[in-house]
Amino acid sequence: MRTPIIGDLDLTKIGDRLRIVDKFIFDVLSTRLSGGGLSDFVAENKRRASKDGVYGKRRPEIEDARINLARKWSSSLGLNPNFASELMYSIIAESCLVQDDYMMNKINEDIQLINELDEESREKYLRENLLALTAAVANDYDNQYAQQFLATKLHAKFSKRVIFGLMSELKKRSLAIDLGCATGIVSYEIAPFFDKVIGYDISPHMLKVAQDKSTVETSHVEFIEKDLEDGFNLSSNSVSLAIMNMGTASDIKNIENVLKSLNHCLHPKGKFLLSFYNSESLLQLLGFLPWPMQIAARIDQDKHCLEVYHNSELYFIQAEARSVQNVSNLLDEYFSIGNIYTYPTLASIIPQTVIESEDKNGVITQKEAATELIKQIDISLALSGINSGAYIIVTGSKR
Repeated sequence: MRTPIIGDLDLTKIGDRLRIVDKFIFDVLSTRLSGGGLSDFVAENKRRASKDGVYGKRRPEIEDARINLARKWSSSLGLNPNFASELMYSIIAESCLVQDDYMMNKINEDIQLINELDEESREKYLRENLLALTAAVANDYDNQYAQQFLATKLHAKFSKRVIFGLMSELKKRSLAIDLGCATGIVSYEIAPFFDKVIGYDISPHMLKVAQDKSTVETSHVEFIEKDLEDGFNLSSNSVSLAIMNMGTASDIKNIENVLKSLNHCLHPKGKFLLSFYNSESLLQLLGFLPWPMQIAARIDQDKHCLEVYHNSELYFIQAEARSVQNVSNLLDEYFSIGNIYTYPTLASIIPQTVIESEDKNGVITQKEAATELIKQIDISLALSGINSGAYIIVTGSKR
């Protein structure tokens, strides 16, 4: 009896692998062609360079160069160069259609690039984007948006682990504040352990969802609509625990006001957790990646702001990535720093396609063992001090 030369790789398993490859191809194409993708940005640049509203979408010399490059790549990979030419031409043709749609939809709008706006107009635009995003995601935030991205979900779980570790060190649990509380997920999680919890957020839509979740058992949880940049008026030494989670500390332009308010209200034996976007993360060092990220929001180094996708819409929001050293210097004036972690690393860059399986009926399941291993690797990295994670999580107390 002959031994099969392909082992257990039968047609069914080959079909599963083909689905993964095909899905990944379309994930990459979405980065190029979907709403908010690269083709939209090509269209915007062409629109600005066009005279009298005549949009020149075709650039034959550049298109030919891309097709020739595709032929070269295909030859080195053992593929048919003619197939590569046809594929590349189809992608370029579709890109032109996408650009045309973008240009026609924007034809009557006076659009400016963010970096062309004056400071006041830029801040207003980014703030309006933030409010528009929070209005769009509020109702689905808990069950969909907050659970959709592996890296964001793992960061929330890791932060919760750190928060409960801080709580175990507290001698007094009178007042906890959740700064940038969104729909109150963390506020309600810590509520059983404090006499009072106050959640602050700039979004009325997020706060409405948070308030609607209130029960008799959580009547001591209060939600206040507030722009944290203005600081918050709480009594001196009244706060046992302060939390600013999910990168929110990077979203605050006037972070000094927040730190001063926190220094004023934090009890001498109280604790805090602040979360920033890490400018030295593996995600940032790699720069542009050609597939959708496993993180809800990331800072684009060329756009100089936070970039958030939701339902094929792209939102630009005020944010500043910081290095671990920068965060240390920023906080050192007011606080004694306890621990600094960066998390997650691997989960923030891995394509979703490789951690999911989709059968022929379209049923998607997650590769739990692989996901758990990714989580454990990222926890090890967070505890190692390498500082490669997407978020900086810093804890401490009043100096």
